[in-house]
Amino acid sequence: MSRISAAMTAVAVAALLAACASQDTKTAAPGAAASTEAKGPTTPVGGHGHHAFIGGYDANRDGVVTREEYDTVRKQRFVAADTNQDGWLSEAEYVAEFEARLKAQYAAAGKQPDQQYQGSIKQAHVRFGILDSNKDGKLGIEEEIDIANKTFKNADRNGDGVVNAADIAGQ
Repeated sequence: MSRISAAMTAVAVAALLAACASQDTKTAAPGAAASTEAKGPTTPVGGHGHHAFIGGYDANRDGVVTREEYDTVRKQRFVAADTNQDGWLSEAEYVAEFEARLKAQYAAAGKQPDQQYQGSIKQAHVRFGILDSNKDGKLGIEEEIDIANKTFKNADRNGDGVVNAADIAGQ
């Protein structure tokens, strides 16, 4: 695999990891409503439900997350998290990237970090331990790709290759 392909894969993985970073299981974070004026995902930092998934990865805000959008956002997040550019994420890098997005979300909502914030940070540490499937203390490209593939497939409930409102129906 070329370095560019590896880097793109890494970013895709990071984005997926970030999507799994919250304890919220059904709703998107504040600010997750679709908008056609701004570009890029609406920045819910976490959540496991479809609304949070769409809010976190719908880069063009059309209500549909394509696999390309998903992989691009994940890649951007992985690259941002890999501060020493060694091609893998330490737990500290993984948690710091998540915490930076969470802080920005709280600031945008005019909120101060609270108990839920602290719980989300604790969950990020736990999540890293789960995502590091070979338990080497590094979140590598292969692990990122594996979790990205599983997460997108689970979100695309009807198997049509995109995640949208049709996948939310029947939650």
